[in-house]
Amino acid sequence: MILIVDDNDAIREMQVAVLESANYSVREASSGSHALTLAEETRPQLVLMDITMPGMTGYQVLDQLREKYGSELPIVMVSALPEDEERDIALARGATDYISKPFDIPSVLNCVKQFLPDTITA
Repeated sequence: MILIVDDNDAIREMQVAVLESANYSVREASSGSHALTLAEETRPQLVLMDITMPGMTGYQVLDQLREKYGSELPIVMVSALPEDEERDIALARGATDYISKPFDIPSVLNCVKQFLPDTITA
């Protein structure tokens, strides 16, 4: 299961549609606190998460997920923040990878395939 975390409904729904059309199982959260609840209920195989969200930032969620699951859970930060600066920060904070917004569909699918190569889609 892939957990998508983004406070922007349109972006989140687009990611869900793309991944579901590729037959991946997807759950979605519109906030950091909701993401932590879903991760506790159904441990995801991969997290695609926005950095800039109201309340709890993606980095705060990243810190808590790393504390609970260590480095075995792939967490990809997805953000419109300047890639040349933010990618290094995200990776230093423990993210597995970084995707810039706006992103193209093949980039998202390639990222998922990279971290879930043996996943049999439903």
